Amino acid sequence: MLLGRLKLCCRLQKFMRMISINHENLYTLCRHLGISKDKAHFIMLKQPYITKFCEEDIQSMVKTVYDLGYPKDILIDYPNLFYMLPVTLKNRYKILEECGFKEITPQLLLSYLNIMKQKTVGELRSGGLIPQFFNMENRLASCMTQWPTSLTTLIYGDVNSLTLHSLRLKIIQRYLELVIDLTEDEFLRGLKTYPTLQHRPLKAINETLVILQSQVAMPKYKIKSNLYLIHADPDNLTQILFKLRELGGIDVKDVIRMYPKLATKNYSTLQEIKDILEKHGIGSEAQSRCFQVFTLSPRTVEERLTHAKTTPEFSLYINHPRFLKIILYNKTVLKRIINLKNQNKKCLSLNVLSGSSVRYESFEKAPGDRLGKGKDLVFAISQVLGSGFPTKNIRNTLRKHPFWINIPLVEVRYVCDKLTKDFSPQDIYDNVAVLLYPWNKIRKTIEDIHKVEALNGHVDINKLNKTQQLSLVVYMIEKEHYFSGNGVWTDDQQKNIVNLESKPTTKLKKI
Repeated sequence: MLLGRLKLCCRLQKFMRMISINHENLYTLCRHLGISKDKAHFIMLKQPYITKFCEEDIQSMVKTVYDLGYPKDILIDYPNLFYMLPVTLKNRYKILEECGFKEITPQLLLSYLNIMKQKTVGELRSGGLIPQFFNMENRLASCMTQWPTSLTTLIYGDVNSLTLHSLRLKIIQRYLELVIDLTEDEFLRGLKTYPTLQHRPLKAINETLVILQSQVAMPKYKIKSNLYLIHADPDNLTQILFKLRELGGIDVKDVIRMYPKLATKNYSTLQEIKDILEKHGIGSEAQSRCFQVFTLSPRTVEERLTHAKTTPEFSLYINHPRFLKIILYNKTVLKRIINLKNQNKKCLSLNVLSGSSVRYESFEKAPGDRLGKGKDLVFAISQVLGSGFPTKNIRNTLRKHPFWINIPLVEVRYVCDKLTKDFSPQDIYDNVAVLLYPWNKIRKTIEDIHKVEALNGHVDINKLNKTQQLSLVVYMIEKEHYFSGNGVWTDDQQKNIVNLESKPTTKLKKI
C-alpha cells in the first residue's frame, strides 16, 4: 500500500515538473515561430529540453533553418530538430548536399547518422535517395581543390559496397596526406582526439586549409600538431582576418600562428573581448603579453575584470603589462592568495600569484615574507606618482631602507593613496621611504606634530613645507626605534617575519 503511494507520488512529481513550463520560453516560441500559446505549450510538453533554451538559442535555430531554405514551420512539425546545435544542422545539410541527395528532408537530417554509417552507397542508389548513375568518388573529390593533376585514383575497390561515412573518411585521409603530409597513424589519432572531424563538410575542410596555408601562412607541422584547426569555419576565419585585423597591436595572422586555438574562436566573441579589455583600460601591451585571455568567454572576462578592480591584491596590477595573467588564471590566483594569507605571507608579487607552480611552491616553503627583487613595489609606487618620476631613483631610495622588500604591496598602495590627498606627488617622491610605514603611525605622527606650535622649542611646524613635514614624520617615527628601520612594523609584526603563526583569512569571492 505504502509502495503504491510512493510510486503515485513520484509520478505526480514528474508530471508537475513537465507542466511547469518556462513562461519566457513559451512566449519566445510563440514570437519566433508564429504559433499560438497552446501550440507552443504542447511542443514544450513533448520536448521538455526546450525549456532550458534561452531566446538566443531559439532565434539561432530559426535563422539556421531559414538559411537552409526551409520554412520555420518544420520546427513545429519536427521539434526534434531542436536537439541539434545550429552548426550541427548546417553541417549535416551540407554533407548530404555534397553526397548528391536529391531531396534533403527534415527526416533525412534526423536520420543522418543511420544513413551515413549503416547504409552503403549501393543501397542508397537503389532506394532512390541519390542518383543511380553518377560517380560518387569524383563528386566528393571535386569538393577539394588542391589535388595533384597526376592523381587518377583515390579509392581502390567497389565504392558501392562502402558507406558514405567510410568513403568520406578515405577521401579526407588521402587529401590531408597529400596537402599536409599527414600519415595514416596521425590521421587515426586525430579522429580519436577530435571525433567531430569526420562530420565536417569537405568544402569547409578545403577552404579552411587554403586560408590557413595561403593567407595565414601556417606551416604544415603546426596544422598537423593542431588538427582541431580543420574544425575552423572558413567564413568565420575570413571575418577574423579581414575585420578583426589585429590583436594587441599585432597582425591577427601572426597571432594565430603563435596561438592556433584562436582560429577556432567566433569572430564576434573575439571582438567583444577586445572591446571589453579596451573599456577597462587594458592596453595593447598587456593584451600582447597574454593572448590566451581571448580563449575565455566575454562574460567571464567582464566578471573577472570587474572583480579585480574591487580586490586590493588585483587592483594593484591593473596597469601592469602582465595583469591579464591574473585574469586568465583567476581561480588559481585566488587559491594562492587565500593559502598564503593563512600562512601569514602578505608580500604577494605578480610572479608568485600568476607564475609557475615551481615558483609558487618555492615562495610558499621559503622562510620569511619578501617581495623578491622589489620590481612590483617600484611599479605600484610609480603608478600612483605618475610617469614624471624616474623608477630607478625610486628604487635606489627605497633600497636604503633595511626592510624595503618586506612590506606588503597592499599596505604601501593604501598609504600612497592616503598621502596623495594632502601631499603632492613631488612631496611623496622626495620622501618615498615614508610609504613603507603603517598609515596609523603616519596619521598619528602628523596629528601630533600639528598639536604643538614648536618642537623642542626649535622648529615651527607652520614654517615647514609639505616635503619637510613628511621628512619630519619619518624622523619622528624612527626616533622611537633608534633609527634602526623597525618603525615599519606594527604591533602584530616581527622584524624577521620568519615562522609566523597561521591566521584565518576571509575567503575572496571566486569567479
